[in-house]
Amino acid sequence: MKTKRTSDVLSVESSDPKAEELCQRCAQLFSRFGIKSLNMDDLAKSLACSKKTLYKYFSDKRDLVTRSLGFHMDMMEEEMTDLLQADGNAIDQAFEDMEKKHAMLSAMNPSVLFDLKKYYPKVFESTLMRRQAMVRTMLVHNVERGMEEGLYRQDLNIDAVADMHIALVEDMVLQAQEGTLQRPLPEHFQALFQYHIRGIASPRGLDFLESKLHPHP
Repeated sequence: MKTKRTSDVLSVESSDPKAEELCQRCAQLFSRFGIKSLNMDDLAKSLACSKKTLYKYFSDKRDLVTRSLGFHMDMMEEEMTDLLQADGNAIDQAFEDMEKKHAMLSAMNPSVLFDLKKYYPKVFESTLMRRQAMVRTMLVHNVERGMEEGLYRQDLNIDAVADMHIALVEDMVLQAQEGTLQRPLPEHFQALFQYHIRGIASPRGLDFLESKLHPHP
């Protein structure tokens, strides 16, 4: 498996199917159970393979965490590319993006972010930068599209909208790490999405948003 290093997060290039499969399955295990709670023995048992097999592809747990997370981020980037090319208008696109992220957050163990920041801080920071870049790309494209379609206000400063939304998302993530959120992270994310769209939508966009949120039977 070839890899590309971006700071301390590896972006996995698919050349070894077995290594790619292990990265995918480990990413799912970390998301479900957290990172700290799983050692190499636990992972080998859950994967129905030997520790020898794991060490054939990964030098240690840090390497496994880094590359599994890199694989996960690669998959997210592929999904984003597909979404940017999908049919529908800007609000349809934003809804689909929100639903994908809501599903991912709902399935994620709350300890993942805490574990990553505490035990793998360099990986956490580089992942944060990569995620922010992805969010910005998606936001800028979506706002530009919505303005062209007349669904978003024409007086928007696109960079300011992106900066503000990213800041709100990162503050929400920080509170999730510290355990100070008043509601589950997926619920906060869903509320933030609606706040974001309502803040940038034109009157026509608001009407369309309401039809998405409260469809007539």
